[in-house]
Amino acid sequence: MSVILLAACGSPPPRLPLALERAQTADKDARRALQTGDLVNARILFARSVALHQSLDDADGSASALVSLATVSHRLHDDAAAIKLLDQILLDQTGVYPPEWRITAAFRKAVILADLGRSDEAVPVLALADKQCEGNCALHLSIDVLKARLALLKGDAAAALELAQPAASAREAGKEEQANALRIVAAAEERLSRHDAALLHYRAALELDKSLGLSNRIEEDLNGMVRVLTRLGRDEEAAHHARRAFIVHEAARKNAPAPIPSAP
Repeated sequence: MSVILLAACGSPPPRLPLALERAQTADKDARRALQTGDLVNARILFARSVALHQSLDDADGSASALVSLATVSHRLHDDAAAIKLLDQILLDQTGVYPPEWRITAAFRKAVILADLGRSDEAVPVLALADKQCEGNCALHLSIDVLKARLALLKGDAAAALELAQPAASAREAGKEEQANALRIVAAAEERLSRHDAALLHYRAALELDKSLGLSNRIEEDLNGMVRVLTRLGRDEEAAHHARRAFIVHEAARKNAPAPIPSAP
C-alpha cells in the first residue's frame, strides 16, 4: 500500500487540456517576444492568444491579450488597429469583460489619443476610466499622471504640477510611471519659469528612463534639459546634452521597427 501511495505522490500533475496549453504557450511566447523587442512577432502571437482565449470563452484572458495586442500595435504605429482592439472591450454591451479590463482599455485608448495629439478626444475617454476606478484601482496613479499630461497640453501648468507630484514620489507607481510624472513636473516647472527645479526633475526622470532602457523618453529628458540649460545661460552644457539627444535619436531611429499600415 505504501508503495502505491509513494508512486501516486511522485506522479506528474495531470496535463491541461490541449487548448488551454496552447493559449498559455501563446501568452508566454508573445510576452517573451515583447521583452526582446520583437514587436512584429509579438503582435502575431498576441493575436493568436486572443483567438485561443475567445474560443474557450475566457473573458479575462481575452481582455488581457486584446490590451497587450493593442499596446504592441500602438508601438508599431498602427494606432487605428490599436483603438479598434480596445473598442472591442469598451463598446461591448453584454458585460462579458471584467470591470478592471474596461478601466485598462479606456486608459490605454486615452494614452493613444494623447500620443496622437487628439487631446479633446482623450479627455472623455480618460474620464470614463477615472469614474470606474474611483481612485481605488491599480491604475489610479497612472490615470492622474495622464490627467496631468492632458492639463499640460492645454497650457495649465499649475494643474499639471498638482496632479503629477504625488505620483512622482510614490514608489507604488513603479519606475516608468514615476519617470512620466517627473517629466511632467519638470515641464510644468519649465512653463512656470522655475528653471532650476525643472532641471532637477528632468535629471531624475533621465536616471529612471536610462534604467528602463526607454530611448524615446531619454531623448525627451535630454531635450528638456537642453531647453532649461539654454534659458539658464549655460550654453556649453546645453550643447553637450543636445549632442547626447541627437545620438540617442539617431541610434533609436536605426533600430526602430518599420511602421505597419493599418488593416482595412
